[in-house]
Amino acid sequence: MFNMGTKILKKQNLYKLIVLFVFIVFCYITIKTPLAGDDWGYALNGSQGSPILMTIEFYKGWSGRFFSELWGMLIPKNKILWNIINPLLFTGIYVFLYKLTDVKKKPVLNALLILAFILSVDDNLRMETYTWIMGTTYIIPLLFSLVYFYIAERIVVTKEYDKNIKIFSYLSNVLLFIIGLMMENIAAVMIGSIAILIIYCFFNNKNALKYLVINLFFSSISFLIMRMSPGSAYRLMNDNAVWANLSVIEKIVGAYPNFLQMTFINNNYAIALFSIVLIGLAINKKNKYKYVSVIVSMFGIFTVFSFVLGSNMFNDCSSIYSMIFWPLYVINAFASIFLFIEDTYQRDKTIFLLIVAGAAAVVMLMSPIYGSRSAIYTVYYLIAVSVVILENIDIDYKYVSIVFLLILLFIIGDRTVEYINKYHLVGLRNNERMEVIKYYQEHPEDEEVWIPRFPVYSIHGADIEPGDTYHFETFKEYYGLPQDADKIHFYFVEDNY
Repeated sequence: MFNMGTKILKKQNLYKLIVLFVFIVFCYITIKTPLAGDDWGYALNGSQGSPILMTIEFYKGWSGRFFSELWGMLIPKNKILWNIINPLLFTGIYVFLYKLTDVKKKPVLNALLILAFILSVDDNLRMETYTWIMGTTYIIPLLFSLVYFYIAERIVVTKEYDKNIKIFSYLSNVLLFIIGLMMENIAAVMIGSIAILIIYCFFNNKNALKYLVINLFFSSISFLIMRMSPGSAYRLMNDNAVWANLSVIEKIVGAYPNFLQMTFINNNYAIALFSIVLIGLAINKKNKYKYVSVIVSMFGIFTVFSFVLGSNMFNDCSSIYSMIFWPLYVINAFASIFLFIEDTYQRDKTIFLLIVAGAAAVVMLMSPIYGSRSAIYTVYYLIAVSVVILENIDIDYKYVSIVFLLILLFIIGDRTVEYINKYHLVGLRNNERMEVIKYYQEHPEDEEVWIPRFPVYSIHGADIEPGDTYHFETFKEYYGLPQDADKIHFYFVEDNY
């Protein structure tokens, strides 16, 4: 049976061990990672004056993400502080994923499933969010959104309000206000999600409406403050003027291939694990649609790993196959949940979380920039969906649970070893780079500066490409190099560690 793992370890002890494991892993990779890319510029800006005044200036001339900019003024100049905060953030994310999904029936498998998802994200997404200080501005809203939905579930579902309801309500408003001034796509998703909850409560729990309406107000007002900032308008018209002048249809059509790439194709492990639980949900149902569901889900696994065949036909985001298959895959996911989860509340909750996951990706069709880091919300809410689905799978074949358990343990073990090896190399290379930088600081007569690159797919923005004037200048200033910025070169070296 699925909960056979409890014979090995007590459920609660395993959960605590995994929480500790998450904290230790993120401590290790955080400490090993140096500042990189935009971190240099923000560390310099944050050291020049009042962080609040600097943030206000950025709001006027660069970005409406007020709390993201404030983070940039405070944290990059205090790397030790980030070494503590970053592991705590990801530990909190793990805890609230576990709590939000309300794991009861299969605590062992679900605890391991969440961990496997977290460790197996796309390399670019990992580099841009897990170990990049300015990428943490995507992680904070993620944690806050999970906490909000955990609170909202208590407000929406609970009929008898206890003495803590006002505290929960106040906290939720604070969380939503911060989210709305940190990142556009999750801010927009929160507004839409609260609107859905309001509609749900209108028919099911009118007592909760007063709390949700206030939530909607705080979420909307903060989002408007961000979108209406002078900095955002200036940046849009100067950096993305061509995109801004496109029609809505032209924007969507132009962004669609990249949307497929960032949402589905790049996140191969996430899509594969999600597909596996969909197959598990369908396989023992007495419903003719289950065969369609299983086939589509299996094609999902095949498609995201088809690159191992050496062919780009299936995982090419611009191919007709991709453009047709992935919408069908999404339709199949919603249909499977609707048809195969029998408990009404569990079904509604799963569909809601899948809408959140999908909306976080869909809103990016209206953005001029869609990087890997923007997919973090889709991936993590897909984790929540997968866990709730697994909770609703009823298969009494112990060998199935053993196979799935072994798959999860293999993924966790494989990714953990890769993390340790990769960031061990990062630490060694960083020590080497600091020695090289120290040499050039002491030898201003050497006009040409040669800096060794970090291992590939390890650190986001640590190696600067020709033509990136801003980062060459901030790198030089941050490390106090006397040479001209245009004399700094980043070169590939063969790793001999």
